[in-house]
Amino acid sequence: MTHPDVAVDGRIHTVVEDLEQVLLEFVRKHQITHSDYRAATDLIIESIKAGEESLLFDVFFEAEATDVGNLGRDGSPEAIEGPFYLPGAPILDGPLNVMPQRGDEKGQPLLFRGTVTDTDGQPLGGVELDLWHADADGLYSNIHPNIPDYNLRGRFVSEADGTFRVLTILPPPYEIPKDGPTGTVLRALGRHFFRPAHLHIKLRHNDFEDMTSQLYFQGGAYLDNDVAGAVRDGLVIELREVDDTALISEQGLDHPYTDARYDFVLARTHNAPLENR
Repeated sequence: MTHPDVAVDGRIHTVVEDLEQVLLEFVRKHQITHSDYRAATDLIIESIKAGEESLLFDVFFEAEATDVGNLGRDGSPEAIEGPFYLPGAPILDGPLNVMPQRGDEKGQPLLFRGTVTDTDGQPLGGVELDLWHADADGLYSNIHPNIPDYNLRGRFVSEADGTFRVLTILPPPYEIPKDGPTGTVLRALGRHFFRPAHLHIKLRHNDFEDMTSQLYFQGGAYLDNDVAGAVRDGLVIELREVDDTALISEQGLDHPYTDARYDFVLARTHNAPLENR
């Protein structure tokens, strides 16, 4: 029932009423009691108090919502953002960008490189790439304690020919927080808490749609049973060990490294200037 003096957003009205009916049918189907209902609401309240409200919903629903957003999308597929993104990461100075890290940062050196093009295959310079990932212990700066702010978080820009290179470390699989409400639910379902090793990245350009991606590594653990259910075809990239001195020198490095490559395709915004189309 709507109030005659209240403006109604048509889509919100449709979605929320449909959700209400689905949940009411769920209550009847599973004979949810008042104590069951209170336990569920208490869990949501506890997730907010623990700062896990995003984590709780992301684990179960974000990947599916992202898949819906990819329907009919031009360019590379998007992936989940996850709960640990932070804006304002340091701007790196290329062409070989080096992620902020501790002097004794653990982990295998990883050279992540590739290109950014439009949907016609034209290279795109000046695209901002915003990269973040876990350290060798599976922990994120600004989220977990005793890690310098913005460690392994950085922004850099694609070159005029659309290429980019960034030197970082290879992150491992890790367990999501399991001692709070999210862990309580997963434990009740008999599920593990692991995510496969991955890189998070956002791409931005004024004339193109923003894109959020997450890239995984071939042969890695938990690709087939990610706790967040987020691994998709086209987001799993090959790792190649490089110890050839000529190749190492060619990249401006002085030590062996792991090489990973991914090529991004961005779709133009509908309001991009005609001369840029």
